[in-house]
Amino acid sequence: NRGNFIIWGDRTVHVDPQWRFKHQRELMSHYEQALLENFDIIIFAINDPVNDKEALTALRNFFRPEFVKRAIRGDKLDDAAIIKVDAENNTDATRGAGDQFADISLRLADTVERFKIRIGEQGVFEG
Repeated sequence: NRGNFIIWGDRTVHVDPQWRFKHQRELMSHYEQALLENFDIIIFAINDPVNDKEALTALRNFFRPEFVKRAIRGDKLDDAAIIKVDAENNTDATRGAGDQFADISLRLADTVERFKIRIGEQGVFEG
């Protein structure tokens, strides 16, 4: 029976409550891989605030289609994907060490596990 199984549903069996849903963990893994493959353009760029803005713009452009297709959720992109690339997380010390940091916090889409229908009688009203 090695490798023979059927996945039904979206809930994981992992004890970590951060990853309750399988699709969220898979989506985050996809983002991690896509960012590693597509953002090597930053390597050997000049490490300064101008590059911070370029990296921020590139990351926003990466996540905009994800927001449009509702993979990340919020009223606007800035709610769905909080992206920080600035002097606060890129100090002179980090720049001097050759590092540039982009901190990203995503609000991943949830799924419906239970569809609950509430139904009842309205009563009699005089019009």
